[in-house]
Amino acid sequence: MRLAGAPDVGVEGEIIEVDPPRRLVQTFHMVMDERMAAEGFTRLTYEIEEGKGGVSKLTVIHDLDGAPVLSVLMPGGMEDRAGGGWSWILSGLKTLLETGTSLETGPTNQR
Repeated sequence: MRLAGAPDVGVEGEIIEVDPPRRLVQTFHMVMDERMAAEGFTRLTYEIEEGKGGVSKLTVIHDLDGAPVLSVLMPGGMEDRAGGGWSWILSGLKTLLETGTSLETGPTNQR
């Protein structure tokens, strides 16, 4: 991200609720862009449920009330400028957990 001109700190926040291993709630404040920084904090919740056969279900809930610019970015509405939002982040996490390799360095993305 730094190579693309992003600042050292792009997101700030704090943990406001923890219930291991089921739930994590934090504040989320995107500060890498002046318009998003002006919107203030949103709320991000991760919920993990144990499934059958050792599979877990991760649900990410991002409450974007009062953050219209961020609400376009996080679902991936600005892919040409910001990488694809939560779809991109969660796809990367899934690939890392399944293969031990990130999307950027995986076999299909090597040049």
